[in-house]
Amino acid sequence: DLKPKPGQFRTEFEGQMSRRFIRDNKDRPFFLMLSPFHVHIPLSSRSDLVAKYEAKAKKLGLELPHPVYAAMLEEVDNLVGEVIEELEAQGLTEKTMVVFTSDNGGLYRRYDYRPHADDNVATQSPLRGEKGTLFEGGIRVPFIVKYPGVVESGTTNASLTISYDFYPTFVGLANGKLPENQTIDGVDLMPILKGEIATLDRGPLYWHYPHYHHDRPASAIRDGDWKLIEYFEDGALELYNLKNDLGEKTNLAAKEPAKVKELHAAMLKWRKETKAPVPTEKNPDYDPKAVFQAPKRK
Repeated sequence: DLKPKPGQFRTEFEGQMSRRFIRDNKDRPFFLMLSPFHVHIPLSSRSDLVAKYEAKAKKLGLELPHPVYAAMLEEVDNLVGEVIEELEAQGLTEKTMVVFTSDNGGLYRRYDYRPHADDNVATQSPLRGEKGTLFEGGIRVPFIVKYPGVVESGTTNASLTISYDFYPTFVGLANGKLPENQTIDGVDLMPILKGEIATLDRGPLYWHYPHYHHDRPASAIRDGDWKLIEYFEDGALELYNLKNDLGEKTNLAAKEPAKVKELHAAMLKWRKETKAPVPTEKNPDYDPKAVFQAPKRK
């Protein structure tokens, strides 16, 4: 029966719904997944916040991030704060694990095909790429966990993890049992979150993006410091050592054929085992210039 008020911003309503859900379930175990519309296109935010970041950009001489994009990020910050405040108000802080993450990296350009749609929006520098690409700017995202008494505040860990690790992690926290007839791709993160182990040894990670969006269709594999990307249009392979080249500027495929062969074989095996779909035709309307060569904001 909770409905948004006329003119109410989406994030404000999402905050209201989240707070009420916490209040309604405070006396029993609950799982709340909050996927806010921000930050997403079309870019739109409160006029007062946009004005705030326009003034800040002018004062500091900044071109990026786009003032509207920055305002949307502040709305998300406020939304997260509301959830934390409600947990504290209900005395649930010590009993609740809060995970903050994203499904992809930031937006480089606007893609809403409206006036000024070619405005630059943000940069992931020193990372290359943006959401929808398999470069680090598209797939390396924040992952923050708050769990007082379990996860030590202020600690960091450089182990590789991915969103499908949440499933076995949450099942374990709930003292549940994973199904025996289902492939479980993820691993339980609690041993490393609790500091019981220093490094998560999990083997390669895979990404599969078989359609045109912000880049060409491609797959990627990362094993340790090495990362291989395969583009389906022409079979091009790009190899990067992320330890030495976080910005993925130097393609080492020609210099490291043995590593390319090793990673590509693992990638092909994974795609076969998972029955991952692969496109069979090129998109004749794809224009790489429209994606990567955005004009500077005036």
